[in-house]
Amino acid sequence: MNQKFIVKFEQGPYEQSYKISELDLTGGGVNEVFQIIDEAFINTVVERFKLMRTDFINAYQRQQ
Repeated sequence: MNQKFIVKFEQGPYEQSYKISELDLTGGGVNEVFQIIDEAFINTVVERFKLMRTDFINAYQRQQ
């Protein structure tokens, strides 16, 4: 898709997407993408999902 790898994470109603241009990689293709998506990165994704949930709950409560 436009010479990009799209990495998508979903948790319940929330979703995060990351686009990685093939030009930013050194030629390792999809294997290189999996190297980028390491445990430290996944931990930040999980924390971001928690923040997204908190943000949504706060926005919803402001409307009540």
